[in-house]
Amino acid sequence: MEVAGKLLSKRGNVVTIELSEPDKLIELDKFGSSVVSLLFTDGRSVSLKQRNFAYALIGDIAKSEIGGKYAGEPELIKRAFYFAMDKFYGVENFSLSKSKGNMSDANSFIDMLLDFCFKHDVTLSYRPLEWLDDPYIAKFEYACMMKKMCVICGRQAELAHIDTVGFTNSRKQMDHVGLRAMALCREHHTQQHNWGDKKFLGMYHLQGIRITEEIEKLYPSATGYSDKKRDERHEREEND
Repeated sequence: MEVAGKLLSKRGNVVTIELSEPDKLIELDKFGSSVVSLLFTDGRSVSLKQRNFAYALIGDIAKSEIGGKYAGEPELIKRAFYFAMDKFYGVENFSLSKSKGNMSDANSFIDMLLDFCFKHDVTLSYRPLEWLDDPYIAKFEYACMMKKMCVICGRQAELAHIDTVGFTNSRKQMDHVGLRAMALCREHHTQQHNWGDKKFLGMYHLQGIRITEEIEKLYPSATGYSDKKRDERHEREEND
């Protein structure tokens, strides 16, 4: 049974809800259980920023001519991804309109479009950093890191550390796993050093990605990755 209501207050893990159909509370007696589930609805309308970016991504996918019979047809591509929202996210009648859609669903839709673009190497006409919310920026940063693509301009990237590391010799000896880094082209890497991390991260709304063993292996010249270094780390972990 589902009953709609309005959230009146919240304190810690206690919430007070005013039900729109209080008579239905009687039905709870039949269930013999006091456990209920809450489903929160995002009341925020889709923003113009979200809508414009989503349509730009759809246009980029159409230009890339990926997608079989949908290739080159933005409207057909949009319908295909609308259908995917229902099938994979459980969002029926998804819409990017201000009157029907909401911000949370629009973010999921954009996330799905970006996943498709990364998987199929679709060239983007707009850089996502200008359009994404924080959780999605982090995902974009990781995707750029794994593709060796500058998170700002899309050009060939190198590993740019955020957390302090030593000079060339010491950085090849130290363990980089767990440190924060970004994928930046040479131009933006130089800009990072000239500006300093705080100003650079704030300017581009970046957070950095924690280096994993996979990332360390992907950028051996910056991390000094080697099988010996990996084995020594695993041995230390086993002994801890």
